[in-house]
Order: sequence, then structure tokens, then C-alpha cells
Amino acid sequence: MNSLISSDNVLLVWMIVIVMTTFAIFAEQKFKWGAFIGSAVIAIFFSMILCNLHITPTSSPVYTAIGAYVLPLSIPLLLFKCNVRKIIKESGKEFIYFHIAAVGTVAAAFICGFIWHSKEEIAGVAAMTSGAFVGGTVNLVAMGNVFNMDAQYINAVAVGANILLGFLMLLLSVAGNFKFFRSHFRHPYIDEFESGADKTKSMAAQYWKPKNISLLTLAMCLAATFVITGISSVICTAVNATDAPMIVKQLFGNIYLIMTLITATVSTIFPDFFAKLEGAEELGNLAITIWFTTLGCAATAKDVLAVGYVLVFMAIVIVINFLVSMFFGHMAKGSYEEMAIASCATVGGPTTAAALAINKGWGDLIVPGILVGLWGYIIGNYLGVVVGDFFL
Repeated sequence: MNSLISSDNVLLVWMIVIVMTTFAIFAEQKFKWGAFIGSAVIAIFFSMILCNLHITPTSSPVYTAIGAYVLPLSIPLLLFKCNVRKIIKESGKEFIYFHIAAVGTVAAAFICGFIWHSKEEIAGVAAMTSGAFVGGTVNLVAMGNVFNMDAQYINAVAVGANILLGFLMLLLSVAGNFKFFRSHFRHPYIDEFESGADKTKSMAAQYWKPKNISLLTLAMCLAATFVITGISSVICTAVNATDAPMIVKQLFGNIYLIMTLITATVSTIFPDFFAKLEGAEELGNLAITIWFTTLGCAATAKDVLAVGYVLVFMAIVIVINFLVSMFFGHMAKGSYEEMAIASCATVGGPTTAAALAINKGWGDLIVPGILVGLWGYIIGNYLGVVVGDFFL
């Protein structure tokens, strides 16, 4: 497909990607609608418009480089504060509610897997959905690679998953105003926000306020993520060169799974060191938003519609995730806000859970949402492998 900017005009393509990424972050922090849907959905949606208007190319060496290097390097940066002991200790009841939502995802993936069991690629679809809706879109990509799905197919599914995530964010945001949820759930955070919060301030801007970040800490962040990524690559290459069983190669021959395992391990063993690496969260979120932008740039409406049944599959999983979260959350006497954050953390990951809590003014749930979302990064891929292998 011809486009205004050709695929080999590398600097111009980089320009579009970075400008669109910056716009997504700016919109999230400066506009109410941006804070509502989050920078990831904004980056995908607006860059997808440029793609379908034939302004940007659907493929480019820039997109390939970002997927091959920028995305993997972002994962350790996002997980530097993934101290497992801290997650269990400080996430409180949210840790339990998160697992209720995760069980809803896995159960729904099995149900949908049986419905579409005749599809040749159902194992990969079930794995991608389970991984994504327990730990976010990055896990979707990891599962797509583990089950050898076509890259263009993975991208189209990832775009569709994030569009559905936008609808879930809308549902979670407005459902708390419904009489049913107000009468059947506690809603202390909503009550507190409605009673006296300053709604004129952008909480997204407040959360991403300037920090004491130095040149040395930025260099150390990049050094650490390159070391972890490099070591992970060596391990994966060595494992895949052996005659080990498929399950071993799935778990230890995929760079995303190994990076997650290594980062979570060292962050738990050396929490003080990684806690001091200020700027890692900002660098990681910037990098992954750049990747979200390339998803939209490479996705035509035709590509997304071509995976139609997968979108229905994922929509059903999201609905069941929401219903299971709310039903069993109510049984466990959780508040509406706590269950909403749990559901959001499973489907969208830590940054999306934080975005919802920030946007709604549920300040005390921001950190628990991030912590359980990080936990989802860790366990989502392994659950995805279990579900996917079941349908092989």
C-alpha cells in the first residue's frame, strides 16, 4: 500500500512515531478524555488513523527495530520495582481480588477455547488471551512468539485487545455510578472523591510529576535493562539449541519469560538497589508507549477485522472477567473500586490500573493496582502457556 511517508524514509517514520507517542502522553496528562482512556489506547487509536489515511506505512524497518529492541528493553525497566515480597505485603486485599479476576480470565479462556476448538490456531489465541488478560498486552506478544503466531497476526490481535480494553475502561469507570453497584457494593473511594476532591487537577500529571532523576541513575537504568536483556537472549539461544522438551523451550527459550523471571528475581533479592534507580518507570513507560504507537501505525482496519472471531473470543473473556470479579468480590466483601482495579490490572496491566485509579481519584489504590499489575506480568505468561498447551 502506498503512503505519503514511504517505509524506507526512516527519519520521517521515527518522527511520526515519536511525535504521536508524545501526543499520547500529553493528552493523558492534560485532557480529561485522555486521562480517561490512557496513553496506550490514544497512541494506538490516533496512529491507526494515520495508517488508514495512508499517511504512514504499514511496515517499516523502524517498526521492526522497535519491536525487536525497544519493546524487550522496556520490560525490565517496568519491573525494577517488582519486589515479590513487597507486592504480597503491600498490595493487601487487592492481591486476593486480583487473583479472583485472573481466575475469571483463565476460566473464560478455557470456555472460549472449547467453543472455537476447531480453529487451527486456537492454542495460540487461547494463550495470547490468557497472557494478555492476566498481565497486559506485552504478555500477548510473548505468548504469540511462544506459539509461533505470525507477527502481523499478533499485531492485529494486540490492537483489537487494546480497543476492547478501552471499552472495559469505560465500563469500569461508569458502572460505579449505577444504582445496582452502589446498592450492592461498598464504594468508599467514590464517596471520598465526590465529597471533597479537587476535580480540576489532572491526577495523571500529578502522578508523573518531576522526580530527582540524575544522569547517573538514567545510565544505570539503561545498563541494568541491557544486561538483563542480553543475558536473557544468551539463555534463550542456548535452550533453543538443545533437544529439550517443548515445554522447557516454551518456558526458558522465550526472551520475554526469561526477562520477567530474571528481573523479578533480582528485584526481590536486591530491592534497595533497584528502588534507587529513579527514572526506570518513566523510561519503561515511554518505551512501551512508543511500541503501542507502532502497533497502530502498522494496523489497517482490514487487518483488525480479519481476526474477527478472536475479537469476539476476547470480548467474551473480558465480560466473564468483569462478572467473576464483581460476583466473587461481592462475596468477599470487597469494595467496587477494589474489584474494578483488580479487573483492570488483569486485562490492562499495571499502567492501565494506575491510569484508572488516577483518573477516578482513587489515590490509595494507585500503588496496589501497580503492584498486582506487576504480579500479572510475572504469572500471566505461565498461565498462558498452560492454557495454550491444553489446546495443542
